[in-house]
Amino acid sequence: MRKEVDLSLERGAVHKDWGGRFPIALGYPNRYPLALSNLGFQAIYHLLNRHPGIVAERFYLEDRCASLKPGTLLTHESLRPVNEARIIIFSVSFERDYVNLVKLLKRAGLKPQAKERSADQPLVLVGGITTFINPLPLFPLADGFLLGEGESQIPLLIETLLASQDFAREQLLEQLQQVPGFIAPGSQPEAGMALPRARLDDFVPRTFVAGAGDEIFSESLLVEVNRGCPRGCRFCAAGFVYRPFRNRSLKVLKEAIKSGIDEFKFTRVGLVGSALGDYPDLHELCRWLTDAGLSFSFSSIRIDAIDDRLLELMLAGGVKSITIAPEAGSESLRKALNKNLTHEVILSQAARVAAAGIGRLKLYFLMGLPGEQDSDLLAIIDLVREIRQVMLDSRRVKQLNIALNVSLNPFVPKPHTPMQWAPFAALKELKQKQKFLFKELSRIGGVNVEMESPASAAWQARLSRGGVELAADIIALAAAGDGAGRFLKKMVTANYAELGCRELKASLPWDFISHNSNCDYLKREYGKYQSLLDLA
Repeated sequence: MRKEVDLSLERGAVHKDWGGRFPIALGYPNRYPLALSNLGFQAIYHLLNRHPGIVAERFYLEDRCASLKPGTLLTHESLRPVNEARIIIFSVSFERDYVNLVKLLKRAGLKPQAKERSADQPLVLVGGITTFINPLPLFPLADGFLLGEGESQIPLLIETLLASQDFAREQLLEQLQQVPGFIAPGSQPEAGMALPRARLDDFVPRTFVAGAGDEIFSESLLVEVNRGCPRGCRFCAAGFVYRPFRNRSLKVLKEAIKSGIDEFKFTRVGLVGSALGDYPDLHELCRWLTDAGLSFSFSSIRIDAIDDRLLELMLAGGVKSITIAPEAGSESLRKALNKNLTHEVILSQAARVAAAGIGRLKLYFLMGLPGEQDSDLLAIIDLVREIRQVMLDSRRVKQLNIALNVSLNPFVPKPHTPMQWAPFAALKELKQKQKFLFKELSRIGGVNVEMESPASAAWQARLSRGGVELAADIIALAAAGDGAGRFLKKMVTANYAELGCRELKASLPWDFISHNSNCDYLKREYGKYQSLLDLA
């Protein structure tokens, strides 16, 4: 049973009087702990509230108001009804949260479809990474979208809102279209629309935390070190939509961390980034943290980036586990994915960390990739077994517990990546593979296995590459209640044809968004994947 979150111990929140200010309700369509770990959500909250003319208050899927009746959804800070705000902004990070967005709209007393909402109700805007990958399934649900990185949008958004605060709803919506990256579903998106990018050193969000709860980083100051990734793994949306890869300067990171420590008395720092191993000053940053008596952790790190010096710093910083993502068991499949980790490097590094005294690894693998063979599945089992064995053999303290947590997830093709044309695997095939892998991996001692439901992954795949027609399914699923699981499986099965290959010559619905990687480049990269596995 989950512990209740003690909201009275929250630090970093902003409380303002609504009088004379433009009120915004900022929603994260999932549970409170997940919102607290999302730095994009935190950045928008603090950017809005640092302006004296704005009051922004948060709401989540769960809050202190237990009623599910329409109109009972309250803001986190002052318990005001969400529908009393002038603007509602959702920050969405995962496609599966689209259903939660609909649930929250209904609890706020708003119709899910934008066209059915009245002129006296707040405008509903949506941002977050899923929207600048493919916002189309949400088009019927929102009045507008903030596509791109919010740090570069929010200042002009605030300026526009304050200049237009006496305008009627439709006039306000029209004025918002001058904000970079803003689109209204009723307007024709600009072809090749370039989205705004942030200069990371211009703003580092404060971190708000709560002092209780199973999943709360109660003593961790979360800081984004870099954004994007220079590696170019062919399946990874974050590596492509956040181009160019950017690092925060060491000077700014130190200032941000010192400010958080001084103000909120944090004792631990969570270093966040898609490519922490590529941060040029990582050793110096970790040394600075340990010299200050602070412990730290990594969101994830490439295992080949861990050298003896960094490992020494990690141990001094209290790191007890490492998250790595081989993605595939076989070296040939990793090479096709552009995940250039050799078998030798993975095993030698696993031995290195065990010898140093770190016995816990979390391993991420994909399954159902195009061209995947039975030998690739066997390679996952063999790799996990070999990792555990070399760690057992290399530990200097024989009492060190070697524990591997293996996360196996069906491959989901994402827009704006080279794999956007690839098919999603058949449900029956995925279920058989999961059953086999779970059985074999469970035979290895000290291994815990986590798997995503194939039906859930298929639903994510539909949303990832879907169009406006999917809004009806999102609304229906939100209303399904206890029968949501059965309804989801039925929907996925009935629409499985949508999950096949996309034609390389055909235009794609999300092509109106540009992400610094043109279509010809993505096609060439997909061709490399196919040729490396002889799929062409």
